[in-house]
Amino acid sequence: MSESGGGPLRVLRRVGRRRGGGKKIAVVVDGPNMLRRDVGVDLEEISERLQRFGSCRIKVVVLDKKAPEKLVEAVVNAGYKTVISPGKVEVDFSIAAMEAIGDKKIDAIALVTRSAAYVSLVYKAKEAGKEVIVVGAEPGFSVALKKAADSYLVLPTESAQAVRK
Repeated sequence: MSESGGGPLRVLRRVGRRRGGGKKIAVVVDGPNMLRRDVGVDLEEISERLQRFGSCRIKVVVLDKKAPEKLVEAVVNAGYKTVISPGKVEVDFSIAAMEAIGDKKIDAIALVTRSAAYVSLVYKAKEAGKEVIVVGAEPGFSVALKKAADSYLVLPTESAQAVRK
């Protein structure tokens, strides 16, 4: 080993702050439902808010085939993998969620959506022993989805800020 400044040169591993018991989280985002101008949700804020539960190991945004190139670029720049759905976004969202549910290295699933259509995914994840966090926004955040999850987060939105002004 080479020496630097009299002591051995060491390679230090970055240790992230793990909150919420150090759970490994998979985040799956319903792009067309959450990444709309009228909702105005920020992907980086989602990642930051989920840190209190653990570390986000898998981050996926499912988009439809009409997604603008700038949106795809913004998703990638926020550190998320993009999945462009050639058909129904609901199908590809469910597949991405089920892959995460089946991953033994993942402790918790964060479903970022407002739609009650995904309540059955919440139950499937719980059956597999995963903690489920639902992240949504108003208006239209499903009450059934919130109640089915172990935890839920309501994000601030552009439309909510407009109402407060």
